[in-house]
Amino acid sequence: MSEPSFEDAQRELERIVERLERGESELGDAIRLWERGEELYRFCVSRLDSAQGKIEELARRVESTRP
Repeated sequence: MSEPSFEDAQRELERIVERLERGESELGDAIRLWERGEELYRFCVSRLDSAQGKIEELARRVESTRP
């Protein structure tokens, strides 16, 4: 299975949170949703950390070229 985009993962995570907040899922489904939510959360945090690192590196490059 291919990796989702950050935006797709975020949307899926938001839908899971909404379902869990409504409290309408049976216990087995709620556990499955929670586990998937954790997986998506870790994926999103990883992507954000990676993007932050790239932005910081670009900012250092710009600063090093300034007189």
